[in-house]
Amino acid sequence: MSVPLRLYITPFADRGVLEPAQWDCDTAKKALDVVNTIWSKAKIAFVISDCVMERPLDMAKSRRSSDEVLLGVLASRHDPDNAVHIYLVNSIPNLNAGGGSFPNGVPEPTSFVQWYGNDHASGRAWAHEIGHLMELDHVEIDYSNEKQAAQRVKNLMVPGLSAGSDLTSQQIGTAKGSKLVKRFGG
Repeated sequence: MSVPLRLYITPFADRGVLEPAQWDCDTAKKALDVVNTIWSKAKIAFVISDCVMERPLDMAKSRRSSDEVLLGVLASRHDPDNAVHIYLVNSIPNLNAGGGSFPNGVPEPTSFVQWYGNDHASGRAWAHEIGHLMELDHVEIDYSNEKQAAQRVKNLMVPGLSAGSDLTSQQIGTAKGSKLVKRFGG
């Protein structure tokens, strides 16, 4: 089962001053390999149907720290279609999230993923955001419960700067039964 993704590599500018892009189509392919390694446990693969280098998004750095605002601006730059849209953006200082997702975006599900300095970390964040597109919620950790914390800390859906990539059988079932996967023949 494979899900096609339309990628938009979106560099930033601030008051007309272009910031060097951290993503390109080659780094996106390498990060997607990490995504597919993680999601292979669910027998779900993602393929790049299109990779577009976008015109820079001129947005003040202070406005980028809201994942909802940023994703709304990114999504508004394109005509609606039925593709899954993934926006790959530079690192964003002061953004607590690795990205953002609108699983029920109309008409398409959409996410953005910020660059984390290497393919593996960026791919893991991307896999997490795709998890949200497949209807997975965050896994919260109660650090006062050491046994539970030790189990959950390695889960893909832990929020924040986690390095986890594990999926539970329940998460795999939810992902396989999600609207996104069913839409592409799953």
